Amino acid sequence: MTGERTARVPEATRIQIALRQQIVEGERTPGTPLVERSIGEEFGVSRLPVRQAIQGLVAEQLVVPGGARSPAIVRGFDVDELDALSVVHATLERLVIRWAAMRRTAEQVEELRAIVPEVPLDGSADAAAMRRAVLAFRDQLFVMADSPILDELNQLVGARVTQVISHALDPAVAGHYLEALYRAIAIGDAELAETILGDYISPGKFDAAKQV
Repeated sequence: MTGERTARVPEATRIQIALRQQIVEGERTPGTPLVERSIGEEFGVSRLPVRQAIQGLVAEQLVVPGGARSPAIVRGFDVDELDALSVVHATLERLVIRWAAMRRTAEQVEELRAIVPEVPLDGSADAAAMRRAVLAFRDQLFVMADSPILDELNQLVGARVTQVISHALDPAVAGHYLEALYRAIAIGDAELAETILGDYISPGKFDAAKQV
């Protein structure tokens, strides 16, 4: 025996990560109740780690806490918050894209390429798969940017921003956007990448989420 033990992820953390992904990817939509007993059965755990996971999601501003007799619910969007998030999103994405283009490595570019999905000739696209691709692409950009400051900012608002991105996503457009953005970053053209981003997140980008 080496004496080493494989680190185990706490149950509450595992559930929080899974629920966060479901919320961000739109599987659990705004207003959906998070019933501790049901979630515990889904993950095969007691209600305590579920409660702790939900508390973590409340801290991330993805969930509205429940009352004594009512469950927590997935947080929705109001117009003022969406307007503010659109500004934060545009600013943060421009910075991370610029730094990713400037600091890219060949290996990272290949990893980014692997994330970009193929778009069918008829323009159809699987919404769930495209949503995952967009979010994975964004995550890789932060890795490429290699900026503690941007990472800290993303930690503060990233979950909320990605939740809105998921609801505002147009699958028919997203694939072409990722392809164009990848090509610009691959050649290190930060200005072109920012222009592509600006076209994609033009004013009104988050309007679809305002209906949620």
